[in-house]
Order: sequence, then C-alpha cells, then structure tokens
Amino acid sequence: MNLPLCGDILYEMTVIASIVLGSNGAASLRGSSQGLSTPSDRARFLQRHRSAAAFIIGKKSAAIESYQKSQVPIYVFTRSSEKLDLSHPLMAQIFVHENLVEVINQISADVTGDIVVEAGPSLLLALAEAGAIEILELSISPFEGDGDFISIEKLLTLFEIVSDIEIDGTRLLQGRDKSNATNG
Repeated sequence: MNLPLCGDILYEMTVIASIVLGSNGAASLRGSSQGLSTPSDRARFLQRHRSAAAFIIGKKSAAIESYQKSQVPIYVFTRSSEKLDLSHPLMAQIFVHENLVEVINQISADVTGDIVVEAGPSLLLALAEAGAIEILELSISPFEGDGDFISIEKLLTLFEIVSDIEIDGTRLLQGRDKSNATNG
C-alpha cells in the first residue's frame, strides 16, 4: 500500500511526527504501540520510518521500541541528566533543558533529510506546543489502548489538517503546524 505522504506539501528538511493512538487517546496497549497498529497504519508508518534521515525519540521509546536495524542517527530526548544505557551505536542522549526548537535546529544542522519524531505523547505534545513539529501524521486506530494517554482534540488544535482519510476503520490524518500553515 502506498499512502500519500504530506499531500502536495514540499519541504527540503522537515520535522515529521508519526504516532498511532487508540480510539480513546491511548498511545500504547500492553506497554507498546504495536497493539494499536492496523495494516494501513503500519504501511504508512513503515514508509515514513524508512525515509527518515534521523529520529527523535524519548527515553521510553528507546527502551521498548526496536531501532536495531536503523542506520541513521537516533536522538533520545531526556529531561534527566542521568546517563542512559543506550542499546544502539547511533543513539545519542540529548539532555533537553533548553528551547526545544533550538535543540531541533542544532540537530538539523547535522542532518540532510527528514527528522522523524517517533515519541510518546508527552514529548510529542511538548514538541508540538513549541512549534517544533512541522508535519503530524496521526493514525487513530479503532482499538482502545490502556496507557500513555493524550488528548487527541488538544493535539489536533495545533495543526491544520490537510488530509483525513479512513482505511479499514483506521483514521489517517496529516496536518501541518498552524504557525507555519500560512507561510508554506
């Protein structure tokens, strides 16, 4: 399945957030996002994942999600200065105590291509509220999750929806940051 990515929005380097949520706003089921994923969500996720020039993830994602096959930099954002035991040679811990947009700008200076945010709800919402995410690819699964909740409505207020389709019960939304919507 070849799903549209960002419609006709063209960027040289873009910060793109990709997340699947359950119909109840949960980002996990039994501790992982995989239980919420559907074939249409998985196809879109893999297409985006494979095109990434770098990833931004959180500490929890670094611990439970698999990045072993990644051949691009993986930036693990943490609020704690405690050194993490990172399982991948391309993972780098980024202690985030500054402006998130400035941190992203520093990372983007070393990256050619799209930076894909595959973080949980707390980090994703913080990045979105800071205006650091240009494109949101949100899948709303027909399944209910049991942890890591986010308000879908609050998240969507930060983005102008440019595409909203449903495939096999999964709602696939694409949006762009409202603060950049009139500039692009």
